[in-house]
Amino acid sequence: MSLTVEMLFPEIANLHGDNANIDYLAQCRPDARVIRTGLTDPPAFAAGPVDLVYLGPLTEKGQLKAIAHLRPHRDRIVELIETGTVFLFTHNALEVLGARIRNDEMGYDEPGVGVFELEATLAMFGRYSGKVMGTVPEVGPEHPVLGYKSQFSMVTAPESLPGFLTAERGIGRNRATAVEGVRRNNFFGTSLLGPILVDNPHLTRALLRILDPGTEPVLAHERLALAAYDQRLADFRDPRRWHPFERVE
Repeated sequence: MSLTVEMLFPEIANLHGDNANIDYLAQCRPDARVIRTGLTDPPAFAAGPVDLVYLGPLTEKGQLKAIAHLRPHRDRIVELIETGTVFLFTHNALEVLGARIRNDEMGYDEPGVGVFELEATLAMFGRYSGKVMGTVPEVGPEHPVLGYKSQFSMVTAPESLPGFLTAERGIGRNRATAVEGVRRNNFFGTSLLGPILVDNPHLTRALLRILDPGTEPVLAHERLALAAYDQRLADFRDPRRWHPFERVE
């Protein structure tokens, strides 16, 4: 089957090169239709079915704009998550769907879209810039997800909210937990940047299987993607590559 991928607000959600996640996915599935929904456009997911909804990293002001545009569609987002639509929200895009975002430095405490029971608090002097490695069930411990964080918005959530992964190394939602991101059905939300699908071809293959179970996934530039992953994995498994800063406190 052909795929429909909706990329939300690319004019503001475009930091860290993370929009390459969708560029790479489209190269893996050249038949995919990519809808780039701008801030002045109604979301395609609100009007009909899409196969994947993507939102990438934003500035702090961009987060508030995204919240304003998505809040009217909260119930639809919940419905799609519960019925198995695939979502990929990377870096601080995940915070948009939470209960609140607090930013003392910029002087606001704003409600989020309210899909998940998580809260984000700006901690400029608590920035974490480092690596994260952990297992996602679909790819298993032999192919851990590898990623990077550059975050000063620390996220808190109840333990009952499942994570995207549990970090073997690095931190999770905040410095006090190894549980990273959010996973509910086919919703993948992570604070990792990378772009994660380019850096983790095994994860990309698993995501393609979820999107289209009847088609054997084909990775674009497979040989190069796997070789780069293997080299990165060797680096991440080398304890000399990790700073004491890169750990749960």
